[in-house]
Amino acid sequence: MLTKLLRLQQFTGGFIQTDDGNKPELVFRGKLNALEDILDDYVIDAGKKLVVFCRFRPEIDLIQKLLEKKKIKYCSIYGDIKIDDRGAIVKEFQNNPDVKVFLAQIDTAGLGITLTAADTCVYYSVNFNYAAYSQSLARIHRIGQRNRCTYIHLVVEKTIDETVLKALAKKEDLAKTVVDDWKQFF
Repeated sequence: MLTKLLRLQQFTGGFIQTDDGNKPELVFRGKLNALEDILDDYVIDAGKKLVVFCRFRPEIDLIQKLLEKKKIKYCSIYGDIKIDDRGAIVKEFQNNPDVKVFLAQIDTAGLGITLTAADTCVYYSVNFNYAAYSQSLARIHRIGQRNRCTYIHLVVEKTIDETVLKALAKKEDLAKTVVDDWKQFF
């Protein structure tokens, strides 16, 4: 069941990753197009910094290509980035006015860092774990933040995205819920 939920969530993020390990295939641009609109409004037009959280590495790759196409400077943290290098990446985002986007995997950069250079955070996708999600919310809403914080969730209607967000709103760990009561999902 968890694998099915994972595949459904990957699909809403725009790609399909097969179990045989083939390269992820782009199948949907809905969230990417929505993110592009947000980048145009917040980053290009308003000159603001933005934090973008994703669950999956192929999503990060898609977004990096979009940022490069739009010539927006960014920093990224994901699982392959060495722990010793992450502090300098955060510092670059916080202190360099030219770096406009902080792009990160929620499990890798959702805990223990300060990203108050931005007051807006976009969730391209989230994981099933409430604790990780809750911690990621606090990355821009910390001591030193002078502005009201805005959180934007990119959600494909009537999909697993809505199910995951409802579970997180109830402070549930969806993975545990599915294992305990999988019939409500399928």
